[in-house]
Amino acid sequence: MRKSQILMIIGPLLLFALFVMPMWQITLGAPQYPEPLGMNIWINKIVDMNPNDLKNINLMNHYIGMAEIPDFIPEFKIFPFIVGFMIILGVLFGLSRKRKLYITWFFMMCILGVLGMYDFWLWEYNYGHNLDSHAAIKFLDEFGNPMAYQPPLIGRKTILNFTATSIPTSGSYFLLTGIFLSLLAFVTAKKEENYSKSWYIFNKKKTTRKFELSIFFIALLSSCSIEPKEINYGSDDCHYCKMHIVDRQHAAEIVTTKGKVFVYDAIECMLNEMARTDVEKYELYLTNVFNTPSDLYNAKECTFLISKALPSPMGRNLTAFKTKELALQAKIEKGGQLYNWNEIKTEFKVMR
Repeated sequence: MRKSQILMIIGPLLLFALFVMPMWQITLGAPQYPEPLGMNIWINKIVDMNPNDLKNINLMNHYIGMAEIPDFIPEFKIFPFIVGFMIILGVLFGLSRKRKLYITWFFMMCILGVLGMYDFWLWEYNYGHNLDSHAAIKFLDEFGNPMAYQPPLIGRKTILNFTATSIPTSGSYFLLTGIFLSLLAFVTAKKEENYSKSWYIFNKKKTTRKFELSIFFIALLSSCSIEPKEINYGSDDCHYCKMHIVDRQHAAEIVTTKGKVFVYDAIECMLNEMARTDVEKYELYLTNVFNTPSDLYNAKECTFLISKALPSPMGRNLTAFKTKELALQAKIEKGGQLYNWNEIKTEFKVMR
């Protein structure tokens, strides 16, 4: 079997991922929701991102006249059949060894993708614009017209005090990879037809390129790993108090068990956040330290000093030090009280 055939067969088979993975995710974040509310959209259903998320979103939307998010829409009846048909058709095209059929499948998938995105946008438009005229709460824009609450098709958008984020998820990545492989199969088939001995040299280069593309997609699909991120001082906002993060000696960061990252302009903001939320959802706690600004260290291994001579952004005069020795030296010079990680959590009434 030719390599172009293998690529063409693998591409459609990747669409099976749509039956076991969500395609899209929409989240709503706000100060009163440390863990954003959200929904995962599959080809045949809409489900909670976290337990009771849809119920809570519908409860909020009811007051401003928005319709409930349904568990099922008419499109869910036909999407699985369309995907199944395209899988079978793509595999048959691959077995045919006709490269014109490869590009035909590619364009068919592109057209279906555009139609699917338009249908998704239309659903969002109707959802955000068709409001109940008898709603309990009505907001008007600057021109005196009723506000619309349409989520973004892709990206981030501020709606009232919420930040709505709409992004593709794992199912979409497999879908795009499958479509790309059909195009790659077409190109490879053309080379197979036009080259004889020289094609093998080209094929080695192609294999390297495909390997690099595979690494790229693996990295893309694993982008939700649990790891810290660099704080953009001067542009990132504190997740707790919403102030710009500018102080490079007192900022902090939390990474959740799902890989989400929250940044804070002060260690006390991070601790206040922990005091009001379920810390079992958190995996990593990181903080700047006084002696090496901008660097993030494991907060559990740091020593903390509360001293009026070392003011912090939110007024609790709390500073972290990489080692106990450095903290003791600062205490001798500035005065104050030393704490380890468990003690500082107790000071801020963090229960776990």
